[in-house]
Amino acid sequence: MKSRRVVGALAAVVATGIALTGCSSSSGSEGDSVGEPKTGGTLAYAMGGETQSMDPANCGLVAYHRCSPVFGTLVRYDAATDTFVPYLAESFESSDGVNWTLKLREGVTFSDGTPFDAEAVVFNWDRIKDPATLSAAASATNGMAWEIVDPLTVKVTLDEANFQLPWQLVRGLGAIGSPTGIKAAGAEVGNKPVGAGPFLMQEWVRNSEMKLVRNPTYFEQGLPYLDAMTIKQAGSDPQKMNAVISGEALMTPLSSTIDTEKMADSGFNTDGGQLIGGSGVIFNYKDPTVQDAGLRNAMLHAIDADQMVAALGTQTVTADAFMPSDSGAAFPELALSEAQKLFDDYLSRTSKTSETISLTTYAGFPVMEQTSQMLQAQLQKINGLTVKIVPLDPPVLLANQRKGDFQLMTTTYQSASKDLLFDLFYTNAPQNATGYSNPKVDAALELTRSSKDATEVAKAYEIVNTEVSRDAPMRIWQYIGAYIASDKKVQGITVVPTGSGAAWDWEKVWLN
Repeated sequence: MKSRRVVGALAAVVATGIALTGCSSSSGSEGDSVGEPKTGGTLAYAMGGETQSMDPANCGLVAYHRCSPVFGTLVRYDAATDTFVPYLAESFESSDGVNWTLKLREGVTFSDGTPFDAEAVVFNWDRIKDPATLSAAASATNGMAWEIVDPLTVKVTLDEANFQLPWQLVRGLGAIGSPTGIKAAGAEVGNKPVGAGPFLMQEWVRNSEMKLVRNPTYFEQGLPYLDAMTIKQAGSDPQKMNAVISGEALMTPLSSTIDTEKMADSGFNTDGGQLIGGSGVIFNYKDPTVQDAGLRNAMLHAIDADQMVAALGTQTVTADAFMPSDSGAAFPELALSEAQKLFDDYLSRTSKTSETISLTTYAGFPVMEQTSQMLQAQLQKINGLTVKIVPLDPPVLLANQRKGDFQLMTTTYQSASKDLLFDLFYTNAPQNATGYSNPKVDAALELTRSSKDATEVAKAYEIVNTEVSRDAPMRIWQYIGAYIASDKKVQGITVVPTGSGAAWDWEKVWLN
């Protein structure tokens, strides 16, 4: 298996901006392509989970594999070089991290024939910022203002320096829909996407498949190579793998190194690397009970991550820190005697004889149920501690997470960007569901956004990693990978790591 490691130092991506480096918008190499690219054919790829909406205000952040082929993104992240590259935007530059200039490509149109211009970008960002839209990306607009300079230029101003801002143009603010199409669709905007990407959505049978066809007005001449792509719904990684093995699909993204190696051993092409973050449990620091540091540390010392990983059979390496590190960052070690000692001290201090803690998890997902049951068993090795599992449907669980209505919760966070740490652990950050607050972490995270010095930024991330691994507001037991397994006839693959797993440059893939 070719392994392109994504979790190394990403400091290079916080340079002052991006600039056009040629006529192509491709990011990275094109895999192990054999011969000249051929035009035509349909690529079916298997995906787990279904998106609820193709509204660009939401799906650009949570459904990259379905939305990016239709909308594209303003910029792309090249994992091979740890840099941002132009795509629908020609450049995005700043000298101070506060004042940014977005330059769009000339001559790009949406598939409905309307111009992809500064007015379209501002229209989409205004929608995202509007609370009535209920956009998952709305928090990205906090402290951010924009104005049109000319038809192809948008000026962006921040309240404070943030050299990590280009990530938002890959993620939540990167999907731009046709204002004309959005207005015409009205309440059906989530079902009628109109973008400037390489493909058009032709048909969508929810929980079954989505059919995408070539966009005849796509701005890159001769692309995409494929006539069509079909996204086939598969409920689990084994089902996705079976779809490729049987020939029902030609490609699928995977998160497990073991599954990826199995596919390679079976004669399929594989590629990818690790993401930032992983699967684990979060602690609610604002809960009256869980906010006790002694109790939290008792539970942390009872977690056996090796056992969790072995039982789940998904990864070969246990996460011993939030991010892999050579600097000594580490989660609290498994030590049941220390766990019991800390718990007994907690009972003594609070004049209690026992304690019951709730563990919220996703209902209807066997792997999450198995994870929760195993964690419950591990924690209950502490005499006097009872763990009650609370399974909830995903919408309810996520609502409770946002409200802080939980004690412990099994969850997964993943990203190609180390800026995920700011979202998760900066005091009062919109995605800081744990309520974690650490002045040393805050200072380091502020530096990761305000500094242009790559070495300084890398050191700041090490500080954050050391602190959040020791405190473990989120204790992950396995890292998540961004891998692709594909039939050998699929050519031109460039792995694109995303928060939804591994994707690829849709327009460059072709069938041999």
